[in-house]
Amino acid sequence: VLAVSGVIGTWAGPRSPGTAYVMAHHKLGDIGDGPMGTWGFPEGGMGGVTAAMRAAAEQFGATVRTSAEVARIDVRDGRVRGVTLRDGDSYEADVVVATTHPKLTFLEHVERAALPEDFVTAIERWKTRSGTVKVNLALDRLPEFTCKPGFDPEVHGGTIVLAESLDDLEGAFQDAVAGRPAARPFADICIPSVFDPTLAPPGKHVMSMFTQWVPHAYAAAPHAAELEAYADRLVARMEALAPGFTASILGRQIIGPHEMETRFGLVGGNIFHGELSASQLFHMRPAPGYADFTTPVRGLYQASSATHGGGGVTGIPALQVVKRILKDT
Repeated sequence: VLAVSGVIGTWAGPRSPGTAYVMAHHKLGDIGDGPMGTWGFPEGGMGGVTAAMRAAAEQFGATVRTSAEVARIDVRDGRVRGVTLRDGDSYEADVVVATTHPKLTFLEHVERAALPEDFVTAIERWKTRSGTVKVNLALDRLPEFTCKPGFDPEVHGGTIVLAESLDDLEGAFQDAVAGRPAARPFADICIPSVFDPTLAPPGKHVMSMFTQWVPHAYAAAPHAAELEAYADRLVARMEALAPGFTASILGRQIIGPHEMETRFGLVGGNIFHGELSASQLFHMRPAPGYADFTTPVRGLYQASSATHGGGGVTGIPALQVVKRILKDT
């Protein structure tokens, strides 16, 4: 279990240097109730988090626009002037906070001429590889494990790790390094509908399988057929442990690195907006001299998962960038 925590979302196997930090990064979190290493599941799924954020913002007079793709961040004379959308709408602002991946923010949304060359080079070199695949399943019943028959809230309501050994994990990573999807992919599994009835009809369930690895080059193209076969291998591994699992599947969704990048803006499919490697932590996140949530453009701030406190859904970058803006103004 510790080894899995050390490679989640990471282009590295359990025997790669630096994965101990990734494990610690996951184990340091809490949900405000004291114990470290705990995880929270918002009612209604992750959409419940953004819905709560929207409601809170609107209470303070904010206007929220969705499906509003940014074309550029407007900069003049070294200062941010606002944002222009793909549909042509423009918004003037003295302060802009970008929570998008740094390669999108600084290589696509801001003109290169507005940024120092060494900063642009640092962002271009920012490593954001991934071999992650997310498999979501709709089930007509809970899996029943041969080793633990019946319903067990600590099993079905906890984290189920589909990995047999360090060799099992390392072999999956080495498959991807060699340019092929893992023959025996691992999965970090949860069934949130066990404790959140809003996610599925009575008696039905949803299962989240966070899995690795496929080649990081899969971010460049869909590779749909390969991902279907990859998901089949995961289901077969579950079937061996919980007979009847395959027949219980009502539907499945497979999200590979390409869709993570093109649909969710996770460049390279990296869930942390950049690898949690030694050269990309603390004062280096995302570039030397800009770990304080500022950017080379006055009035433009950053609070993505690529900033200090990321990755993961923590809210830490947002809290810190607000403190920085208040200090500067």
